[in-house]
Amino acid sequence: MRGWAAGDPRYEETRNILLKIWDGLRQRADANKDGQVSHEEWCTMWDDYAKNTDNALDWQQRYMNFMFDLEDASGDGCIDEDEFTTVCSSYGLTREECQKAFVKFSSNKSVMVTRDVFAELWKQYFSSENPQAPGNFIFGKTSFE
Repeated sequence: MRGWAAGDPRYEETRNILLKIWDGLRQRADANKDGQVSHEEWCTMWDDYAKNTDNALDWQQRYMNFMFDLEDASGDGCIDEDEFTTVCSSYGLTREECQKAFVKFSSNKSVMVTRDVFAELWKQYFSSENPQAPGNFIFGKTSFE
């Protein structure tokens, strides 16, 4: 997404972060140790997280930070609408839906989406029972179909 080639230090750093995330995920979620994380294992693991979001596993914290850093393309410590829309639309969502999602979780663009704000939205995404909670829009989707 950033255009970094293998060998670029940023590429290598990102690759290493993703490998650490996978190792942590595999160790925690792959209950039957088959080298794969099934849908059931994935949901069970995130359900456990939702019960105590303040006690995130190391890999979960890395994953949250990775997502924030991916979206904060400028590196200024805040995610703006354009940065968010660029990343989320690369997953196949429309730019319009991503823009609507950004408005929903950023209080109509008035809140600076800093790492701390993103961390609270992240916790909300995984733990809230309210489908309209702002954190439910951090991956760009506004409908629940």
